[in-house]
Amino acid sequence: MSVILKETGAEEIALRKFDTGKMFGFQREKKMDFANYKMEWPREGLTVRCFAHDIMNYRYHWHPDEYELNILLHGSQEYCRGTQNVLLEEDDVLLTPPGVGHASFGQQANTTAIVLHFSAAAIRPFFKKSGVYHFPTCLSDEGTRTEERYRQIRFYASQIFTLMQQNSLYAQLAVRASLELLLVVLCTEFEPQRLNEMPEDERRRSAIRRLLTYVEEHYAEKLTLENLADFAQYNRTYVSTLFKQVVGVNFHEYLSRVRFQHALNDLALTKDGLTDIALRNGFADLKTFNARFRATLHRTPTEYRAQLSPDRVIRVGERKFLLSEDPILQAKLRAYLKVGC
Repeated sequence: MSVILKETGAEEIALRKFDTGKMFGFQREKKMDFANYKMEWPREGLTVRCFAHDIMNYRYHWHPDEYELNILLHGSQEYCRGTQNVLLEEDDVLLTPPGVGHASFGQQANTTAIVLHFSAAAIRPFFKKSGVYHFPTCLSDEGTRTEERYRQIRFYASQIFTLMQQNSLYAQLAVRASLELLLVVLCTEFEPQRLNEMPEDERRRSAIRRLLTYVEEHYAEKLTLENLADFAQYNRTYVSTLFKQVVGVNFHEYLSRVRFQHALNDLALTKDGLTDIALRNGFADLKTFNARFRATLHRTPTEYRAQLSPDRVIRVGERKFLLSEDPILQAKLRAYLKVGC
């Protein structure tokens, strides 16, 4: 069984604090026992969240300061990471770094996955140079999913999930230890590559948050770098540099992402014509929208729309969480936690 919940304000909608959580920064769900958990270490700027969900339609998004580890439990999942499009099968593992656009599509009913989010801050102590690191080889397939390194990734991710679910007195200490062991496997077995520098200057990070909010409010309009600079009262070059350093992509790529995200949502949830959807979301014309669609999802909007099943469509910002006692979820957790599995 699974239930659709909004992710916006997820702590208020799907999580609640227990007495022990007040001490350790641990949060769990409010009414039904959803497989959706979170821990925080505020002084270190570190957050770990894990959940299990039913994978539905493509919902394009990215995480500015978090890694996303995806482990497919059941079914078949088409996964877009950047410009890479891959097919994941049961037990496959894929890691997406901060700032990289991604989306997934369940190719059949009951396609479910465990997802682990952790702050980029968790991995910084492992490297001499600051920045965001990518692990492009952390992507299993039929020939590699049984390798020891992937078994270890599944083991530590399942350990984190189970510890959060049990919410014992020392859960936070154990979760932190398990996360660090998972990161050791990533850094030693998956050839990290530096993507970009992540500035620690809070003033610049605060400035970019204001700029991103402005883009979200005006993405459907004709928006230029000059408009953004005028709004922020910075020069054009500084704004351009901020985007590249903090967000990891240039302004025009980021704007295109936001427009694509909203257009993809309209495509799935309305019957509006493709041209109307493209223009309403800031694309210059249908040709530009089609080009972005092909580059990101490797198909046309019409082809994608034909694949959608009305009962397997949800909005951007929502997830269909599994219940914590879901039998497939619990069976997989037990299997992954067995030594050598």
